[in-house]
Amino acid sequence: MKTLIKNCNLISMSEKKEKYEECVDILINNDKIEKIDKNIIKENCDKVIDARGKVVMPGLINTHTHIAMSIFRDTLDGYGLQEWLNDRIWPMEDKLNQEDVYYASLLSCIEMIKGGTTCFNDQYFMTDSTIKAVLQTNMKIHCTRALMNVNGNGEEKLNELEQLINKYSGYDDNIKINVGIHSLYTCTKEYVKKAVELAKKYNLYVHMHFAENSKELEDIKRIHKTNAPINLLEEYFKGIDLVLAHCVKVQPKEMNRLKNLKLSVAHCPVSNLKLGCGIAKIKDFMVNGINIAIRN
Repeated sequence: MKTLIKNCNLISMSEKKEKYEECVDILINNDKIEKIDKNIIKENCDKVIDARGKVVMPGLINTHTHIAMSIFRDTLDGYGLQEWLNDRIWPMEDKLNQEDVYYASLLSCIEMIKGGTTCFNDQYFMTDSTIKAVLQTNMKIHCTRALMNVNGNGEEKLNELEQLINKYSGYDDNIKINVGIHSLYTCTKEYVKKAVELAKKYNLYVHMHFAENSKELEDIKRIHKTNAPINLLEEYFKGIDLVLAHCVKVQPKEMNRLKNLKLSVAHCPVSNLKLGCGIAKIKDFMVNGINIAIRN
């Protein structure tokens, strides 16, 4: 099937093209862009879209999500991170079933598509239900089964993740699995090492919350017996690709050490302000050449 988009305003990421061009045509053959040019002839096209006055651009990528949590949006205000999680969110999540996660994920997929997001990096549970929603909406997903062992069932979660890795290996190009460690304050040292071994075994990256607020740092110091949580990044994740969400409490003096790791930071300003965590030092990350993605 050939689709022709006519007269669009094109925002391109190609180094061979202008970043912004007006009145451009795009010819799509099945799922592949075949040609980008001015005044492409529309004969022999199955579908023609008049995009005059509209923008065509690459899809946005949301690098840190728990999309099934959309159903909790605006139900809880005025709480700090730990109280919000321990006393409110986790008890509600205990009552969710596969159908709940599927429909909540489907809602979020629809919202993301309407906002121009076509790919997202999700960390949650009942992952099959989220993937079901992704397949129905034809989005792209990087996802995981969130790993933690402070509340028990740690081995069960690891086994569940490895089953997901094997189940979806080569299953669909739109589905990629990674290793999602919830955080260093919800995982023991031994458990983190098992998760890292899983990442090495299947050559996957690790997606993890890090330095979201001050209490988290104190909990990490206590649980892992360290005076600086950044030490653990160097100890546990050497040579591992990392996506670290939040990083609000990373200090400027630590930037030189972070830039030597293989990491990207998922900046989450709305979440950080809602829970009173603060603002990540984005300028310092950028000055030190650390890749930043904004969670939209």
